[in-house]
Amino acid sequence: MTSQSLQSTPQRIPSILLGIGGGVAAYKAVEVASFLRKENWDVSVAMTEAAMKFVTPLTFEAVTQGRVLTDLFFKNPLTKEETYPHLYPATEVSVFIALPATADLIAKLATGLGGDVVCASALSLPITCRKIFCPAMNVEMWHQSIVQENVQKLENHGWERVGPEEGMLACGMTGLGRMAEPETIVTAVKRTFSESSVLLGRRVLILSGPTHEYWDPVRFIGNRSSGKMGKALAEEALKMGASVDFVTGPVSDLYLPRGMNVSIHKVTSAEEMFSMAKPLSEKSDIWIFAAAVADHTPLSKQDQKIARNQGEQTLLLKSTPDIAGTLCRKKKKTQLAIGFALETEAGVTRAREKLKNKGLDAIVLNGVSSFSAESGHFQFLKAGKKETDDWGILSKQECAKKIFDSFSWETA
Repeated sequence: MTSQSLQSTPQRIPSILLGIGGGVAAYKAVEVASFLRKENWDVSVAMTEAAMKFVTPLTFEAVTQGRVLTDLFFKNPLTKEETYPHLYPATEVSVFIALPATADLIAKLATGLGGDVVCASALSLPITCRKIFCPAMNVEMWHQSIVQENVQKLENHGWERVGPEEGMLACGMTGLGRMAEPETIVTAVKRTFSESSVLLGRRVLILSGPTHEYWDPVRFIGNRSSGKMGKALAEEALKMGASVDFVTGPVSDLYLPRGMNVSIHKVTSAEEMFSMAKPLSEKSDIWIFAAAVADHTPLSKQDQKIARNQGEQTLLLKSTPDIAGTLCRKKKKTQLAIGFALETEAGVTRAREKLKNKGLDAIVLNGVSSFSAESGHFQFLKAGKKETDDWGILSKQECAKKIFDSFSWETA
């Protein structure tokens, strides 16, 4: 792909919300707030009740020069910010950092609880917000299986983990559990802001979910694709600053991306998906074919439900449009096309054939086990490269990030 020259866009001051948990490492959070303010970033703070046992709100107010949220309810609210403290500034921030992320706070975030202003704010973040958590706890607590399960849940939902580090703990024990140093956390935030402008000005077309090919009003040929991979790809593109056209077959609303810069286009059949994608592809810079499109559709459709007493039926099928192959024949050099291949045998060989025959720039190979799952085994094949990158078992969020990280994006 030849990178397009992009016009520079004025950027608003990056905004960050710190969610402070109740741990002795809260004192380090004060340093983090101070460092971020020195970068001229807009820093807000929300604190749990336990956090205030370690550091006072006044300390954070002095450092950030702003009001600290400590409760879900103001006694006499005068502004929308005071009426809805869990929504403002949460709905407007670019980055949310939970620190120190204690075992208790991690569990609440992982299960979607909203009983305090920190957790309620986390539930109100925009889809484009980068979410970071910085674990800090006793070494034995960190190694508990339930804690690790909750950590994995957060990571599966797109949270980035920074730390913990190994060393002397406040309890006197030595081991893994120290919160990452403030400099390390600030570096992660800087990287986040750098990544959030990588695709600024680019338009991404994503095809997602299954297609349903009906042969009477209630029965169809389809598959159990959930749309989770497509959603993960859309969310990653949004985080990187892109605008997204999301063409999806029938999936649960849970697997539709949300955000100001995403347009959802719902379709049912392969023919409808092709008709919708064709004009959108012309104005898109990046195409990602993640949909599990049915390869065949009934030759004819019955107007009425076919009853059991009508006896044996013969179902004649015809091929559906090759959406990726057809669109790629008109692909410009400035456009990038990425496909997916699900194979049950000779996977690499068949994926490489699709990569070449369809004119794709890259293809992601996965197996049947990834259908409707949170993770899968992924392999990555790139045009012009003989080697196949075996990424192993990844969450779909991790896979989406690796796909975008596999290309060099240049902006002017």
